[in-house]
Amino acid sequence: MEAVPYLEEDDEEEEEDWTETVRLEVVEFVLRRYGTLRAQDLAKVLNWRVKEVNQALHDLEHFGKVTRLQLGKTLAWATKEDRLQAPMHY
Repeated sequence: MEAVPYLEEDDEEEEEDWTETVRLEVVEFVLRRYGTLRAQDLAKVLNWRVKEVNQALHDLEHFGKVTRLQLGKTLAWATKEDRLQAPMHY
């Protein structure tokens, strides 16, 4: 019978980084697929807390993947590509 390899501390850190990457990719995918959304809407769709969604959105903004849009009193988020291709509303 083979022994199960011991999970070292470095392996645990890599696992956490992997899961965070997936979370960011999920948020980015939803924005690409459905366009500009509010953090509250993303949280409802993904069944996450708004705080978790906001953290992911701020991380994606830091990486240059999404941008925040001020639409009147509402703050919404879009991918950079959507923002560049979206028509200007007057």
